[in-house]
Amino acid sequence: MENQTIFDGAKLRVQVKQSREGTGPVVAERDFPGLEARLEGSSTNGARTGAPTGPRRSAPPGAGVAALGESVLFLDWHGDGHGCQRYDCISSPTV
Repeated sequence: MENQTIFDGAKLRVQVKQSREGTGPVVAERDFPGLEARLEGSSTNGARTGAPTGPRRSAPPGAGVAALGESVLFLDWHGDGHGCQRYDCISSPTV
């Protein structure tokens, strides 16, 4: 059974920046808006449906690519009256 009352909206935004410090220009950005249905697709015992995978960007080994991956989770909790809230995720120096 799916619980449709947890969120009114949810999406993930992923950015890849050119430098490892996070101050470089954004070279790729993508929103994943279908997150609400995946998060709410659960049973009463917590079993989830769907796969936790998505598209990947890669470079050949030894290409000398240095980049920083950052992501932001946007959640609109149902009935809390606060609208869409931003949750910044920890950056990764290896993408």
